[in-house]
Amino acid sequence: MALLVAVLLLGYAHADEVIMKNGDRLQGKIVSMESGKLVFETAYAGKITIAWDQVARLTSEDILEISLPDEETFKGKAIAAEDGTLILKPETGPVTEPIAMDQVKTLEPPKPPEKWKFTARVTAGADIENGNTDNQKYNGDFRLGLSKRPHRITLYGEYNLENTSGERSSNNSLLNLDYNRFMSEKWYIFGNGRAERDEFQDLDLLWSGAGGVGYQVWESKKKNLSLKIGPSYVSEDYSEPQPSFDNKDHRDYAAGFWAIDFDMWFFNRVLQLFHHDGGFVSFEDTDVWRLRTRTGIRIPIVHHIFTSLQYNYDWVNSPAEGKLNYDSRVLFKLGWEY
Repeated sequence: MALLVAVLLLGYAHADEVIMKNGDRLQGKIVSMESGKLVFETAYAGKITIAWDQVARLTSEDILEISLPDEETFKGKAIAAEDGTLILKPETGPVTEPIAMDQVKTLEPPKPPEKWKFTARVTAGADIENGNTDNQKYNGDFRLGLSKRPHRITLYGEYNLENTSGERSSNNSLLNLDYNRFMSEKWYIFGNGRAERDEFQDLDLLWSGAGGVGYQVWESKKKNLSLKIGPSYVSEDYSEPQPSFDNKDHRDYAAGFWAIDFDMWFFNRVLQLFHHDGGFVSFEDTDVWRLRTRTGIRIPIVHHIFTSLQYNYDWVNSPAEGKLNYDSRVLFKLGWEY
């Protein structure tokens, strides 16, 4: 018993100390304080919860970070102070002025520096029919993400190929790069670059650059929703001259850009609903605009493997001569994510 007590005392020889208004002294480790409750860990009782308004003063061996109601924050070791106040000694510089403890909103050890977070998702699908019906459909997409506040980078690409009775009937691809720089918890500025081609819309290449402001409505493992809007510049190259723009095979225009990204888990991560839409509308001619949507569900299978059912709908309000305004596609795919 004596040895056990000695070990416990040695472990807390350099410990944080809390002095209560009734004179009690506690030694151990400050874990956190929020919503008026101080969580304090002791060697003899584990973690205990203490009413913050019953604490007279405290000292700490390690750096603490406190926040005030006006979101101002301070960092430093808590040193001896008068009852009802806190004085912090930062790693460099002078100590803080006394801070009234009843003005402290939260208190906790500083969080470790955030590391770069990498995410990846790849999906692919195929539908091959031979015999009386001769169709081959292949599709795939990928999404790579790299983030560390205030930075977020996303690269997305997709490809669709279809052959019918030995003849090519669909061939299109898209690549999209997005950079977000957060200016606050919710608001960010963004830059976006996009390139796409579609053989059966006579579109050899469309590229665009956009920038503007975005708002992160939700961001969590359960649900995400972000909105973007801003100006852009669009360039389109076609394989044939187009009567709708003076028999030229090329046009450029300034446009407005928007994008919405949404996903949410339901039923305790049994099913995820997702939706993306984005597009352009020309500042010079409002009849020239494009819309691209991707909507569907993902269902986890095992580990990082999932299956998805997706509906793609693309609208071009001023398509190439003789082409329809829209393309739609239903895709059933298998995927992997990290």
